[in-house]
Amino acid sequence: MEEGLTKTKLIFGFLLVLYASITLTCTHAADTISANQIFRYNETIISAHETFELGFFNPGNSTNYYVGIWYKKIPKRTYVWVANRNTPVTDTSCELTLTLQGVLIIQNATTSDVIWPSANSSMTTVRNPIGQLLDTGNFMIYSDNVSHVNPIWQSFDFMTDTLLPGMKLGWNWVTRTERYLTSWKFRDDPALGDYSLKVDTKGYPQMILWDVEKIKFHAGPRDRLRFSGDPDLKPNPIYNFTFVVNQREIYYQYNLIDTSFITRLVLQPSGNIECLLWVDSIQDWSLYLTPEGDYCDRYVVCKAFGSCNIDKSSLCECLKGFEPTSPEQWRVAIWSQGCRRTTPLDCGPSEGFNKYINMKLPDTLGSWYNQTMTLVECENMCKSNCSCTAYTNLNASGTGSGCLLWFGDLTDIKTIAETGDSLYIRMPPSELGIPENRSGDEDLELRLFCLSSLLTATNNFSMDNKLGEGGFGPVYKVFYDSIVGSVLLNIRENM
Repeated sequence: MEEGLTKTKLIFGFLLVLYASITLTCTHAADTISANQIFRYNETIISAHETFELGFFNPGNSTNYYVGIWYKKIPKRTYVWVANRNTPVTDTSCELTLTLQGVLIIQNATTSDVIWPSANSSMTTVRNPIGQLLDTGNFMIYSDNVSHVNPIWQSFDFMTDTLLPGMKLGWNWVTRTERYLTSWKFRDDPALGDYSLKVDTKGYPQMILWDVEKIKFHAGPRDRLRFSGDPDLKPNPIYNFTFVVNQREIYYQYNLIDTSFITRLVLQPSGNIECLLWVDSIQDWSLYLTPEGDYCDRYVVCKAFGSCNIDKSSLCECLKGFEPTSPEQWRVAIWSQGCRRTTPLDCGPSEGFNKYINMKLPDTLGSWYNQTMTLVECENMCKSNCSCTAYTNLNASGTGSGCLLWFGDLTDIKTIAETGDSLYIRMPPSELGIPENRSGDEDLELRLFCLSSLLTATNNFSMDNKLGEGGFGPVYKVFYDSIVGSVLLNIRENM
């Protein structure tokens, strides 16, 4: 009898443990939260394929509690989003719940005081709200009468320091939502730090890294292929970048080409932008690339009309047609006054443009753009406006298309070997005709001819070869070394 009772107790105990285990597993395995459902500090929500997990956590050695999202399968705890980053909870008496109005809140379990709420819903009615953690890392709140395409609220719209594949960095003009990254204050403190990465739209949209209210770095305009000035942010086998500009949205985005990789772009507390790749063999994150490669990537090192070249002993040099505003300071590597034109502009009809190649395009703050104009139309548009300083293509691929105009000083220019962009800068007549150059110190490559070669090429300056008169004397048609076609050569008669 006692033996049978003991067996019954053992079986009953086993069933209780099994039930508790199943209940716990179901609770932790759920990827959704329903209205009025409560999650405590030791409970989590896990995405369908167990890619991400949401719950309470302590960062590093901190004793504060936060609600955040982290990678589920990566052994090194890595947080990609934090809810209450500026309002931490100091003990475990806290709960996470979803209200009937579709608002996710963190509240004190004892006093019911709300510590952090998600943004209020803009919808007039919310029916049976549901919160769901997706395998993209996005936590989405939606009503059961609205599709996932139009959520009530989503964490991807309220980024912290991490850009995941599929996130949009930029503006949604319909909802007036700005999506941007802000660094943690310290490695153990997710509060708002000093650095933010935003898309500036005061001109052609560009990605700018801010140090509080001061610009630290600008990535350069983006065309269909790459970022100007950032050769590392180019097509690769792991991910691709997308840049979208239309009436509804302006944003940068990257998506994985090979989904077996795990990547994230992080704005570190130090202000560094790092694209990190998880490496299983070392069980850690590895730096894949950073857009700030050298000292020349600092914002406006060489000031107006100066170009920074990391391969030169003197980093800064004036563009061809420009000279140091203060030669004395320039000689001792003080570039704060930048460069000025050798010959001022007067907006005369003879002004034109010189082409400068292999450059990081200037800061586009205050610029103007059109996405459909041709390069010729772009030049004419710039020439018709006396305030226009320079122009270029928006899309450098193929034959080129689109138009980008600058007005006033050109700043934050960098010389890049072989992979830079072309820029057409307005010049007075005396400075026109300079060959393509990188920045400003290359000698003009003029071909020299001896007198006997000129006599042969022009048939002893025969009148049959004379084309007309120019400002410097007669102009002759020249045939040289059996080259098909002809070139023009100005020759003074008293030569």
